[in-house]
Amino acid sequence: MTSLNREENFATFIENKTDYYLAKWDIFDNSNEKVSWNWAAFFFSAYWMMYRKMYAPAITVFVGIRIAKYMVALGGGEFYRLVAVVGLLATGALGNWIYYVYASRKIADIADTAGTDDPSVIGRTVREVGGTSWVWVIMLMIIGSFVDKILKYALLKREISIENFDADTFWDIL
Repeated sequence: MTSLNREENFATFIENKTDYYLAKWDIFDNSNEKVSWNWAAFFFSAYWMMYRKMYAPAITVFVGIRIAKYMVALGGGEFYRLVAVVGLLATGALGNWIYYVYASRKIADIADTAGTDDPSVIGRTVREVGGTSWVWVIMLMIIGSFVDKILKYALLKREISIENFDADTFWDIL
């Protein structure tokens, strides 16, 4: 893939805020930098990833933060908010890099499996796979809210702590 096609494919994949991401990704291409601040990734973390159609990383971050938060809460610690903030800081600092790697891999996969060198065919597929979407952001909000409410209710009702938490308790909660 030529440099021009690469930039065109990146721009097509990004869809919104193209200039912002292309500038960040140009720095990644020309240096060993991996850290650059992204306020949207910081404030919205997994929701930002869902908006950017990075489904697997979004679910990983979403579940990871919740597991850590509930494990700290089960242990009686009051640091569960700190756990969430650490996750947000990591996402804010590495979000542009994560998006860059994700887009690079997706575009390379599309080019490898397209069965053609026709830029219009590849570009059409890149447009479909990339871009943004609010649908799964809203779904993640609904699912996350539902799961949080169930777990909070179950943990408060049963006075569960790390000392009396076992596999049976986990399945009873679910």
